[in-house]
This record gives sequence, C-alpha cells and structure tokens, in this order.
Amino acid sequence: MIMPFKWISILLLAVLGLAGCQSSAVQNGGRQTGGNPAEPKNAARSAVEPEKTVERNEDKGSKALTDQPRTVRDFFNLLPEKYFLLEGCEPAEDRNCERARAEYVKNYLEIEDAANGYWKSGCDGAQSCLQMALFKRPDAGYVVGVHTLHEANEINHFLEYRNGNWIDVSAQVVPEFSDRNIYELPRYGTTVAVYKKVFPEPEFSERGAKIYELEWKNGKFTKK
Repeated sequence: MIMPFKWISILLLAVLGLAGCQSSAVQNGGRQTGGNPAEPKNAARSAVEPEKTVERNEDKGSKALTDQPRTVRDFFNLLPEKYFLLEGCEPAEDRNCERARAEYVKNYLEIEDAANGYWKSGCDGAQSCLQMALFKRPDAGYVVGVHTLHEANEINHFLEYRNGNWIDVSAQVVPEFSDRNIYELPRYGTTVAVYKKVFPEPEFSERGAKIYELEWKNGKFTKK
C-alpha cells in the first residue's frame, strides 16, 4: 500500500523538527533560561578569589603596622644601650635588658604622657635620667628625641627607627645641631628650647643661657 503524499510530508516535518530540537539543545546546553550566555562553572569562584586575596594582603599590612613602635613606651622598650645605658643589665642573661627595663620603670619613671608622646624618668648617682619625646613626620613615622642627664653631662640624640634599626638623624632634622648644645624636649607642643653648654671643668658641663628655640614643622626643625 502506497502511503499518501500528505502523510509522508507530515512524517518528514516531524522528523526534521525533532532533529532541530536536538541540535538546539546541544548548541544551547551552556545557555541559561532567557537566552543569556552562560558563565563558566568556576566564574563565581573566580570573582570571589581576587577579593579574598586583597583581604589577605590588607591583613598582612595591618599586622606590619601594628608591629611598628607607636608609643613612647614602645620606643623605650627598643632603645639600645648606645643611647641609654641601663645600670644592672646583663645582656647575656637578660635579653634586650627586659628585666632591667622593668626594674627601671618601677623605680624611676616619673611621667609617661602617652597622649603627647613624652617620657621622663628620674635617676641616681649611677643611673642616668632619661627624657624622650615623639615628633610625628608627615608620612606618619616618628623622630624620637632622646635626652640623657647624668652627673657630668647632658646628651641629646634625634633618632628614627627604620626596619628594625635605629638611625641618628640629628644633623638632618636639627639646624646646626651640636653636642655642645642642650635641647630641652617639650612635654606639650613641639617647640624645643636650645641652651648653650658651659664647661666649668673639661669633663663637666652645665646648662648655660637659652640661645634660641626650634619649631617642628613638615618633618624637621626650624629656628623660630
């Protein structure tokens, strides 16, 4: 029996339609409903990973900042013997003179003004007195003024702490810096009074007349 032409045409159209649907399903297998291009399976993860990396880097940066000395006590705890000798410290038995520092603070500390970055300690016949003051730089770093006083002399240093090292920047930040002057560190404000040393004896100095003042501005001192 010969199938009528009409039924042959309908059957052919059905077969072609089914093939077209299968082809469309293969081509659109990676497409979402609505015809929008599909993202790779790891697209969401790729979008999140850079953000996590930034957070990890920021965490490291924050830790690095917190490891830096920020207060006058932080700087005192790191100050080497070259600039301030702690009596009774035995480096071989007392790492960084930690016990000696604690004992010194207990016995001699007079003023610790954290808000103004100032420190003053007393002394006796063997132990020198100590004054420290912090001067903030525009880059958020600090210059640390250190003033020691013992029976025979007063000594000043202006220091920076960089990458774990102390650097004497006195000549860089103080105009005409001289160890024959005395630089009085302020508890309030940033003005330093400068006095001339007088030497009644060769190895003994006293504070003479005030000769000028220094004003801290833009990371260094200038004469007022």
